[in-house]
Amino acid sequence: MTWSPITMRWPAQSTSWLGDLDAAKALAATELASTGQRLSGLADIATTAPGPVGEAAQGAVAAGHSALAAQLGQVPACLVITPFQSGIGQGRGHQKYLSAPNLLQQLASKLTDVGDSARPAGEQYALAVMFLGTRYDQFADTLGRFNALLPIPDLVRTERRARHLSTLEQEKWVIPSAGALPRWGALPLERCTVVKAAKQSMAGQIAALESYADSSPMADLAGLAGRKAEKARARDKKLADLQALLAGGQADGSMRARLIGPGSPADLRRDLLQGDAPGHEWVLSAGVLLVGSREGLSFVRELVGL
Repeated sequence: MTWSPITMRWPAQSTSWLGDLDAAKALAATELASTGQRLSGLADIATTAPGPVGEAAQGAVAAGHSALAAQLGQVPACLVITPFQSGIGQGRGHQKYLSAPNLLQQLASKLTDVGDSARPAGEQYALAVMFLGTRYDQFADTLGRFNALLPIPDLVRTERRARHLSTLEQEKWVIPSAGALPRWGALPLERCTVVKAAKQSMAGQIAALESYADSSPMADLAGLAGRKAEKARARDKKLADLQALLAGGQADGSMRARLIGPGSPADLRRDLLQGDAPGHEWVLSAGVLLVGSREGLSFVRELVGL
């Protein structure tokens, strides 16, 4: 057998079904124009009435916005210290370490850092949270439990890096086995220029034809209301499950928190360094220091059980 030369051409037989839709496309365009005229005629006739729920709903919405504004109106200043920040952790290469006492010194020094114009000032409270570990996988698990409730970008990046370092440490001695090449796969028809052009040409027309399928507007509205109610029940269940999970929580020794204040930054620094603190046996640690009013710290304070 010989190799035949290839001639690129339009697949007329494979795309013959496009011509079968010309009549339906013309009908859809006509009906769309007619529907627009009918809706314009109903603009002055059709009205909506919220009923007795409208006034109550407006009051609930106003109360909800007020509660959110009161809760989020006093956002505390936030400082995050992790081993992987430049100049913070000790170690070589990608592996960095930061013991708990050194973390505490870093947090305290930032309270009186005159080179940082964004440092807090005035009489305020401070909430310090420490995350402790001796191995990268344990450290990542501890951060993951906190990030599931209050994801702070620096802590999320630290969790991800610690997880990757733990995986690297476990898998660096594993020799992967690869099968013989090449391997079978599916033909990527979605990348074909003909297929992409046909999809782009017919997407809008198919949507217009589907809108004229035999259906009842009232049934569609009832289905929409049912779906919205189902989504509301799902959200309520998710919130209830989270509340039940947090209600049955146990003390986690790998996370420590402390509330100090009120006082000036110098006073907060002094109080933060006083008292018993985790020692150098915790070679991996990260910390969050929140400074603000007592009301502004109330949400996180309750979240960590203080």
